[in-house]
Amino acid sequence: MRKWIRRAVLLALALCCLCCCALADELTGKSALEIVSDMGIGWNLGNTFDATGGDTSDVYAQEQSWGNPIVDEGLIQRVKEAGFDTIRIPVTWYRYTSKDGSYTINPAFLARVKEVVDYARAQDLYVIINMHHEEWINSAVLDKDYVKIGEQLSAMWRQIADAFADYDQHLIFEGMNEPRMVGTRVEWTGSTDACEAVNYLNQVFVAAVRKEAKGYNGERCLMIPGYAASSSASVMNCIAIPTVNGEAVNNVIISVHCYSPYDFCLSDAQKDFDPAKSSHVSGINNTFADIKNLFLDNGIPVVIGETGATNTGNNLQAREKWAYYMGAKAAEYGVPIIIWDNGNNAASGGECHAWVRRALHPKLRSQQTPYIIPTVIEQLMKGKNSAAWGSGTQVQEEAAVSAVGGTVLWNKADGYASVKQWDNSYIQLTSKANWYGDAASVAVIYTGSGEPKIILDSAEKNQWWIPVDPDRIETIAGKKVAWFSAKKLMAEAAKFEVTDASQLRYLSIIATGANITSYEVSVVGAMSGEKLSDTITFKANGRTVHKGKDMPKEPSFTDMTFAGWYTTRDYRPGTEYTGGPLPGDATVYAKMLMTIE
Repeated sequence: MRKWIRRAVLLALALCCLCCCALADELTGKSALEIVSDMGIGWNLGNTFDATGGDTSDVYAQEQSWGNPIVDEGLIQRVKEAGFDTIRIPVTWYRYTSKDGSYTINPAFLARVKEVVDYARAQDLYVIINMHHEEWINSAVLDKDYVKIGEQLSAMWRQIADAFADYDQHLIFEGMNEPRMVGTRVEWTGSTDACEAVNYLNQVFVAAVRKEAKGYNGERCLMIPGYAASSSASVMNCIAIPTVNGEAVNNVIISVHCYSPYDFCLSDAQKDFDPAKSSHVSGINNTFADIKNLFLDNGIPVVIGETGATNTGNNLQAREKWAYYMGAKAAEYGVPIIIWDNGNNAASGGECHAWVRRALHPKLRSQQTPYIIPTVIEQLMKGKNSAAWGSGTQVQEEAAVSAVGGTVLWNKADGYASVKQWDNSYIQLTSKANWYGDAASVAVIYTGSGEPKIILDSAEKNQWWIPVDPDRIETIAGKKVAWFSAKKLMAEAAKFEVTDASQLRYLSIIATGANITSYEVSVVGAMSGEKLSDTITFKANGRTVHKGKDMPKEPSFTDMTFAGWYTTRDYRPGTEYTGGPLPGDATVYAKMLMTIE
């Protein structure tokens, strides 16, 4: 009897909190870009509601089944006090879902999730809830059974969307966690068919939430993953932006997971982390650079929903360095990262991701720190605060005037300061082939005692680190100008067997010797003419359906209708493509419409 009284009281409290949250501190009318810019660093309530054990007749059983205690308000308060701005609540729903084909979610379990969401909102945290460890999604035949899977996905998300309709934009929905073909040889790498299936399910998810658009659901931010939420460039490049009612989905956020380097973050194979070693940081650098190139440069926001570094033999200092590096990268690119915490405080095993103490013993509170590894959290936050949010990806206005009479590639009136030599928060620009004409030079305008160096990144040999020193440095109008001739840039690239300027992916400015403050990067002199593409890549639902100059036949996909080609992947008005030459290595994207039933 006492158990049922307790449940009834908690349910009443949850409903009361729901009313309070809906009325106070309303956040509405914001774009996904605005929301993401405010989410900062987040924390995952892992191995809790996403656990898969326990007696489902008890609504509290699942969250304790993997060894973690019942979530209380004190835990969420500790998360807030640690400096986190966002909490992600992974939820495994299927165990509390009916098996009669209606997929009805147990109301008591839904109320329990709401209760914890209310704890987080009371602490003024952004909240992400998702579907996690769903066996019916992570099927070995995902690439074939996606329509059937989509039926259950739609039914469950319609219920969740209705239940949380009155929560404002502080609440974010994430449709799936790491959708993949479990137990197959492509479980973590995917295939074209599997990526296409995930895109289909993303369409189903957003259609389910936007169908009725009750309360705030018409403007709610929706996070969508690629296959397995992979951070590989090839998988991320296959993500298709969903549509609803003929238009691209508003307020969509790309969800990516990044445990890099893998041997350090998810296994005991690598105990140390050194930011000066390219082998330790190249994976992180490439992930953020690819996110920028594929999404941020196109106005599409991204959240790294999971990241973390396992405890390997209490390698505290190494984890501190990793945390600072990841926090600094998040700030540089303006990409929130959500640290994975599963409550496991062991020192080996590859899944030891405890950050915040789940429970404080009443008799030992004065002797217990509320954080398992407070110095690592401290370094994470220091990294986040090392640069203005998104400062490394700022672009110049079209009307910007070059101080050296060139074409402005990047500028910042008050300057972008490096923190130290070989700074990890450097300026990174997506490279264009016409910057490397024989008579052209790249100019970097800066102040400080150090010198800038250009780093080229090429897809030609997958060579991500091609360092180039300036030809000369002079002073103009009180600032220094470092000149890098295109001939020297290409000559240095040739030392790495890189000869094709069109294959250069990024041009980055780093500080050497000491810190510098950069104000402008420009190309001066005659640039090579913009080459028209001999081959246009046509992509539909994440799949390359045609390469060539001629328009292909209309693509066809299950339950979707073709509605035209666009030169932007989020189908912006004015970017419709109906044929003809395009500059550079052109890609166009098919708008595929899904009817909401």
